[in-house]
Amino acid sequence: MSTSLSEAEIEEVQTEPKKRGRPPKEKKAEVICDHKDHLKKVGFDFDWLVNLTNQYGFEKYEYLHKFRAFRCYKDGMHVDWVDINTLSLLNGGRRLEPILLRHQPVPPRRAIIEYPWRNL
Repeated sequence: MSTSLSEAEIEEVQTEPKKRGRPPKEKKAEVICDHKDHLKKVGFDFDWLVNLTNQYGFEKYEYLHKFRAFRCYKDGMHVDWVDINTLSLLNGGRRLEPILLRHQPVPPRRAIIEYPWRNL
C-alpha cells in the first residue's frame, strides 16, 4: 500500500525543520544603572546580562557601583548577585577592574547562578 501526501502536507513537512531551527526569543530585563559610561569604559558588555536573563529568567538588574555588582531580581525579589568581573569571566573575558568592597554572598543552597568553578 502506498500513501500519497497532498501538496499542503508536503509543504508542512518541508517547513517544519525551519520552525524548530529558530532561536528562542530573547527575554528583556530592566537594568537600573547610573554608571553605564564607566562600565562601557572598563569593557563591560551589557549583552552579558541578556545571556543571564535567557538562562535564569531574571527580570531586573540593579547595579551597585560600590560593589561593582548587579543585584539580580526574579519574581520581584532579590535572589542573587553577580559582579562585573565574574560576568566577564563567564563570557570568556578577563578581570575588568579590582573590587575593593564585596557584597554579602548568597548561600550556595539559595544561589541561582551556577558557576562552572563551584563544582571543582
